[in-house]
Amino acid sequence: MRNTMTTIIAVATLAVGLAAQHGKTDPPAVTGTWNMGLQGGHVIPVALVLNQDGGALTGTISMPTQRIGQIVDVALKGEIAGGVFTLSGSVEGASDPTTIEITGSLTDEGMLEGRVVMSGAQGPHGDMPYTAERLKVRK
Repeated sequence: MRNTMTTIIAVATLAVGLAAQHGKTDPPAVTGTWNMGLQGGHVIPVALVLNQDGGALTGTISMPTQRIGQIVDVALKGEIAGGVFTLSGSVEGASDPTTIEITGSLTDEGMLEGRVVMSGAQGPHGDMPYTAERLKVRK
């Protein structure tokens, strides 16, 4: 009887431990290079590179400028919590100091979707929805 009771207690303890582990969820992993499509009258392809460390996010976004063929990389910092992330950064060297704010989430299909808002001293420059697909790592 004593061995049976010990076995029952051990199994119950294991079951409680597994149930507690099952309830824990890590933030969705968004580290990688993303092909972002900004929707602003037409689709604007943009590179987004993200690095996730727990709930902290850093990265860069490569934005086209008003000069044809010119791209500027903007450093981003932000966080991810509850499946939703926010990022922000400032365009260095812009004639009108411009900030970029990105909000979004990782969909069940593994895509990012959200909004990019750009603003400067003169006011808002744009508020565009986007979707982004993670580029596969080459082998």
